Amino acid sequence: MKLSLAVAAFGLGTFATYPAMAQTASCYRLGNVASCTTTRTMGDNPAQQRYSGFQEVERLRDKNEEREAVRQEQGLREEVGALIADGKCADARKAALRAGDFALAKQAGSMCQPAQRR
Repeated sequence: MKLSLAVAAFGLGTFATYPAMAQTASCYRLGNVASCTTTRTMGDNPAQQRYSGFQEVERLRDKNEEREAVRQEQGLREEVGALIADGKCADARKAALRAGDFALAKQAGSMCQPAQRR
């Protein structure tokens, strides 16, 4: 008897809260990146919604930082490559070392041939 009452109460509770569970679309824009997500929410808890929004913004900020790091690395490689192409070996190594990329400095030293003086 107790079990059937518990099951009935659970079913009624689930049925009563079912309309409160809704899907919401959240869109955020951080710099050039726009992200939209659809989430299931449990009621209208503003604190939970705010917390979810902060999490999404933080995720987008981390994503932008990763992209910026890749852009900086690519820019450094282009700069070092241009210096190698001009035959400026010492400057190419210095540029790589200044940026803290020791592997690139080693590659620049092994690949580079000093410019021939005329």
